[in-house]
Formats: sequence, C-alpha cells, structure tokens
Amino acid sequence: MCILRSLFWTIILSMVCCPQVGCAGDVGINKAPHEVWAKLAGGESQDLIVVFDDSAILAQASQLNKERGIIFDDSDTIRFKADRFAAIKADVISTLPPGKFEILKNYDVLPLIFLRFRSAEALKALLEHPSVLSVHDDRKENLMR
Repeated sequence: MCILRSLFWTIILSMVCCPQVGCAGDVGINKAPHEVWAKLAGGESQDLIVVFDDSAILAQASQLNKERGIIFDDSDTIRFKADRFAAIKADVISTLPPGKFEILKNYDVLPLIFLRFRSAEALKALLEHPSVLSVHDDRKENLMR
C-alpha cells in the first residue's frame, strides 16, 4: 500500500510541476526512469508499475454519483470505474509487441498494472500511448521513519 501512496503523490506532483513537453521523436521517453532504459538496453528485464490516466473516468464517476445523490463510490460506481480501467488497459496492451512483456498483476479497481518488460521496444510502445502517464520501479517506500 505504501507504493500506491507514493505513486499517488508522484503523479500529483508530476502533473503540477512537470508539464508534458518534448519533441515528437521522444514521445514517452521521459515517462520512465533513465535507469530502466539502461537496464533494458543491457538485456535485463524490468518489472514496472504502469500508471494510466484516469482523469476522464473519475470525472464520469463523479457525475454518476452526483446524479444519484451520493457522495462516495458505491458498488455500481466501483464497477463502472473497473470496467473503464479494463478497457484502457486492454487498449494499451493490444499495442505491445507479443512476447516482449508479461502481465504480473492487474489492479482491477485502480488505474495501475504491474508488467515485466523484456525489451525497450515494448516499453517504448507502451509509453507512446496517450493513456499512459508513467511507469515506476516496484520498491518498498518507508514514508514514516
């Protein structure tokens, strides 16, 4: 759970502090840590948490809740979000080269998936998709000392 909290703050800070600018040839290259690219270039597979853009889904879910007069997500809203997350993930996964990646864990009700990349080609294809915000190493974070 600590990694998810850390990812949340990373996403928020990156959206506020780091606007997405760059040239067309480097689409997505800055969405992954430089160490990841180096390790993939050296033939080492990388296990990464992929973060998807859920802003449209959250806005739609909020509108659904508002129309039904509820404040918090109920089972229908959660199912709505899970279905939309699944659609985004399937769309992105369909663009990846077969055999160059592996799904390690799918977080059904979160805009996250845990993938193993076996090539820079697969990671580049993933990061070129506009629905992908970033990727992160899966590591333990200690927020409290």
